[in-house]
Amino acid sequence: MKTQQPRRFKNRQDAGRRLARSLATFALVDDVVIVAFPNGGIPVAVEIARALGKPLDILIMREITHPADSRIVLGTITSGGVRALNCALIDQLHLSDSEVSAAILRECAELARCEKLYRNGHPSLSVADKTVILVDDGVTPCHMFRDAIRLLRRQHAERIVVALPATSCHDSCDLRLEADKVVALAESDTCGAPQKCFRKFPPATEEKACRILAREWSPV
Repeated sequence: MKTQQPRRFKNRQDAGRRLARSLATFALVDDVVIVAFPNGGIPVAVEIARALGKPLDILIMREITHPADSRIVLGTITSGGVRALNCALIDQLHLSDSEVSAAILRECAELARCEKLYRNGHPSLSVADKTVILVDDGVTPCHMFRDAIRLLRRQHAERIVVALPATSCHDSCDLRLEADKVVALAESDTCGAPQKCFRKFPPATEEKACRILAREWSPV
């Protein structure tokens, strides 16, 4: 694979508009949903949804961590209780069913808080039989993306396209093993931290994300 030089974007909105041009063919495809990872993926995804004329939704995920060590990730969970657990690791750590259940319940509570905060009454969209364009600004770790793709497939998404401003060649190869298509404007062995690809990369906070969603989802 030919390595591209990391490209510079003005900000997340600029990256979204550029990605939309690379995704233009999906404007003609029925049953497409643009799904953003909070928080940084939301301003990117909004630009794509507007340009393609497609509905926008969000995917809130939480890592299920070891009861005594939050650095050890046992799996992931998303809204509706759809989860992916690393059963081999759980067995290796000799965790009981009650310990795992408690870890899951803790993240379910946080998911419920986030859903209420971000959506503010706006319903989630079904991804069943849809083409899902999963969008981020590059901050979400590759393993979270892999789990997200698997969880979306368990919700019967028909096709999954990953859209990123920039990524490493290694992560891109990994994601191509899981997704049906990966659209990245720049792939590099030395992509580095995502903020290096942006002139402006302010912190992506819950407050900013909620303001963007409220504006985008407000009745016309």
